[in-house]
Formats: sequence, structure tokens, C-alpha cells
Amino acid sequence: AKPSESRQLACALTFCGGFIDAYTYIQRGHTLSAGQTGNVIFFSSALADHNIPGMINRASTFIAFSLGLLLVGLFHKYVKSQYWRVFCLFPILVICTVVGFLPKSVPNYYIVPAIAFGLAVQNASFSKIEGMGYNN
Repeated sequence: AKPSESRQLACALTFCGGFIDAYTYIQRGHTLSAGQTGNVIFFSSALADHNIPGMINRASTFIAFSLGLLLVGLFHKYVKSQYWRVFCLFPILVICTVVGFLPKSVPNYYIVPAIAFGLAVQNASFSKIEGMGYNN
């Protein structure tokens, strides 16, 4: 099997995605960075409560995640290297390193969409484990 489809890598990516989702939910405004289906529910709740900042936070996260998916599609189409997936890990590594040093006072609407973008790139880059469909 390809190293990019190994179970060990899947476990590591799943742990990292869950950890980052827990961080953004607990510390960054109850918004998920990887779990966009949960954000649909949170967006709907914010809409029902007329919570404009909550709606903006979730909508910006949807958009950033979508842009990350689009980037991977373009990258995969135009980069002709067997190591293209390795390059797709760089955005989330850089984003998480920067976010780790930012104070809590930085608004969530800057942090969570950036993380969602990086996680979308990671998620779309590693979509198979041992030849079978996978989503962390």
C-alpha cells in the first residue's frame, strides 16, 4: 500500500483533526474547523437567534473550507508529482504553528477560517486508506 494510504497516517490525521476541532470549539467560539456538518447546525441556530457574529463566523468557515477543497483540486490537477500530498500538509502545519502563538484576544473570525482552510486541504489530500474511501 502507498504510504499516503496507511492506517497509521489515517490515525494520526484523525487525531489531529479531532484535536483541532476540539480546540476551535472549546477555545474559539464554538465553531468546528473540520466538521462542517456541525457548523451547518450552528449556523442555523445562530440564524434563528439573530446572532449575526455567530452566522458570520460559521459562514466564513464554510467559505474557507470550500476554498481549501478547491485548492487541492487545482493542485492535484496541475502538480505532477507523486509527492503532492506532502505539500498539502504544509498549510495546516504553518497555520497551526502561527495560531499556537497568537493570543486569545485575536478574534475567532480570523483564526477558525484559516484553520478550516488548512484542514480542508489536508482532508481532501488524504481521502483513501488502503484503497478505500476515508474522511477524518
